Amino acid sequence: MRNIIFIVFVFFAFAKADAKVLQNYKQHVVQKGETVFSIVGKYHINANELTQLNPDIKSGLKEGSVLLIPASSNVLTQRKIVKYKKHKVRRKETLYGIAKKYEVTELDIKEANKELYSKGLRKGDRIQIPIFEEVIVPVTVDKPIDVVAVDKPLEDGKYRVMAKDTKFGIATKHGIKVPALENLNPGMKDLHPGMIINVPVVKEVINNDPVLNEGNAVINKFVNYEVPAKMTMYSLENLTGITEDSLITLNPQIKDGLKLGMNIKIPNPNAGPVNVMDSKITGFANLLDSIANYNPQRFAVMLPLSLNKLGVETSDDALLRKETATRIALDFYSGMTIARDSAQSLGLMVSYDVFDTQKSTSKVNSIINTHDFNGYDAVVGPLLAKNVVEAAKELKSDGIPVVSPLTNTDVRLYKNLFQARPDQALLKQKLMDYLVANSEGKNIILVTDSKKPELKNEYLRLFPSAKELKPNKDNYIYKQTYVNALDTQKENWVILAVDNEGFITDAISHYSAKAKSHNITMFGYENYDEFELPHMRLGALRYTYPSINRDTGSDNSFAKRYYKKYKISPNVYATRGFDVAMDLILRNASSGNLYDSAMRNGSTTQVENKFNYSKKFMAGYYNESVYLLQYSEDLTIKELE
Repeated sequence: MRNIIFIVFVFFAFAKADAKVLQNYKQHVVQKGETVFSIVGKYHINANELTQLNPDIKSGLKEGSVLLIPASSNVLTQRKIVKYKKHKVRRKETLYGIAKKYEVTELDIKEANKELYSKGLRKGDRIQIPIFEEVIVPVTVDKPIDVVAVDKPLEDGKYRVMAKDTKFGIATKHGIKVPALENLNPGMKDLHPGMIINVPVVKEVINNDPVLNEGNAVINKFVNYEVPAKMTMYSLENLTGITEDSLITLNPQIKDGLKLGMNIKIPNPNAGPVNVMDSKITGFANLLDSIANYNPQRFAVMLPLSLNKLGVETSDDALLRKETATRIALDFYSGMTIARDSAQSLGLMVSYDVFDTQKSTSKVNSIINTHDFNGYDAVVGPLLAKNVVEAAKELKSDGIPVVSPLTNTDVRLYKNLFQARPDQALLKQKLMDYLVANSEGKNIILVTDSKKPELKNEYLRLFPSAKELKPNKDNYIYKQTYVNALDTQKENWVILAVDNEGFITDAISHYSAKAKSHNITMFGYENYDEFELPHMRLGALRYTYPSINRDTGSDNSFAKRYYKKYKISPNVYATRGFDVAMDLILRNASSGNLYDSAMRNGSTTQVENKFNYSKKFMAGYYNESVYLLQYSEDLTIKELE
């Protein structure tokens, strides 16, 4: 077969400052999702060797950083320093950032500036950056990539490139990474529709773990690992690149700690991307594990942007100050854009077409009647309940799913309407189910007022022996009345069946003062954020409440990506936009469409929201998944099952 010669510029990052050639090392650029475990498996070295050569990895791997890897003597690493470039260190610059800027390694810079081995960088330091000689290596390609007719059948291990295909998408679809795909296709540069390329052959499923044949190697998704002496959970997390929660999911027996000689299951470093996701960060493990549909997805996004109000006399800022719906819509859509970007990193091509509903039902009707919606996988929005119903009604005959992200309605839903926001009645039911299931042996105290008699009566029907605290003729409950209801021999359950801020704050104040001497747990329907209650008191009372969402703070991958793009932290609407969109995208990717996913996938968890769509008879789909959250004494909030 005719050989094709390509000239490839090979850059090697490791050279001694005295221009000596390093023969025994090569470099590795850390890719997204790689772990210490996957790297040592790839190069057949041990973790100690890798750590000794690259001590900075003790603080965690950084995407794009360059690692020193032991190499055999026949690996090309010859590269000489031809000159040095001066660099003046600026404020807040790091060795990692400078190395990345000049496309060298941190070790290269240290070798050229020996003092950096014993001290850190300081503003104003002048350091030397080595400039390396380029080495040109001819590469022989034995199997040229060919382009064939579309109707020609393909053998196993071949793939025909489609329009909009990317290397990442094809690699992810076949369970490998881009470098592995490029290794299978040495001459592949740019992709072109119709091109035939080599891909792994999907074999069989053994014990529910996919087995891939990449080249000639059969690779299991997980491998057995024997726990060595002094192994901690923290070390195991660093080794495997997945969290403690994920490790326990794979190995329930380690819940009480790791023990010498334990045989556990961990991700195989040679099997490509690990699909045991960090539930504390992303939370969509099940959907990611079942991605099968890589067809491009297209969504119509209908939002009350009210751009028609922008004019000569109205600035963007004035519109945002005046129009609450516009601010919410923009925040929501900003979260959706992060979901789209995240999907693309998974090889899923997603596009949005945004329509301004102007908060008008007639505008919604006009948009649908003047555009072809048959090409959309779903419609997200409109945000207002009445407009959502109108959109669902107009698109019902075409069977296009309409997802209501922020509002719910009491009217019977059309069969194509997905109500992503759980109903308030579900929150109350979630709390009551928990109380009934765990109430045996508890001293139950009901704090009531005249505004919520129906709520008080519901609880009295469930707990007829409960102690009812009700206001006197002056509409007040005395402190001693609260205290006298407590039982020193039982666990005390205090239920806030009230709607009066004064009673709520009084009950929390009086009972938190008794939390150390009595075993008290308090329950309510809200987190009462607007009351700005002291979290110390809520923690002391183990305050428990149902919620549509769970605040995860800023220490999660979505919040970090959002801040990187917009330079602000996401609010609840931005997070909701991400969660709704990401769940929708992954459901389509795992089941083909939203209807199938609602039947097959069950409950899913994203960053701060849960989704479990259940179809009602002769109606649409309702999200029946909510949280039951509880404050802890350390002020963290945990989820109760």
